[in-house]
Amino acid sequence: MTDYFVDSGSVLENKLGIKDQKKLQEIEQDIVTKKTATLLNKAETVFDFNFLLYIHKTIFEDIYDFAGKVRTVDIAKHEASTPFAYAKFINAEAKRIFDELKSKEYLTNLTTQLFIQEIANISAELNALHPFRDGNGRTIRLFLILLADSAGYLIDYSRTSSKEIINADKLAFEGNPRPLLALYKKITIEVL
Repeated sequence: MTDYFVDSGSVLENKLGIKDQKKLQEIEQDIVTKKTATLLNKAETVFDFNFLLYIHKTIFEDIYDFAGKVRTVDIAKHEASTPFAYAKFINAEAKRIFDELKSKEYLTNLTTQLFIQEIANISAELNALHPFRDGNGRTIRLFLILLADSAGYLIDYSRTSSKEIINADKLAFEGNPRPLLALYKKITIEVL
């Protein structure tokens, strides 16, 4: 499995043997929703790259062989001309990102304004990293929810839309972080 697709088509090779994209998306959504619920009740952890890999593995292990594994091919979104991090640089970039997160004490003890700036920044960094063949957005959002919770904040993605998230991620990737910052300002709640 070097290109990740069934019969060199557009459907990702999967453990369920599904060759229809719509059917795969429906089943995947059901499985991911259930697995996400179990991770939301997870005990405290270290917010490092291994934990991001663990989240991806947990929510996608019943569907894809690549669950929890760093991608081995370079990818870009269809509308983007710039690719995400090149596969050969993912581990080095992940080390940089997570070392910086650790040096910032996993965003604990920050004012709300500073927390929002930092969570938007780590969101943009992880999106640009895009370490997995598929499922990056869901994995990153769950990681950020758990990270925020450990720092005393709630990130409520129900206060926005997937279209707004994708647009803000795209603009941040292109060098304009303002919409992503505005999005996290709207969806971040300090827990008293």
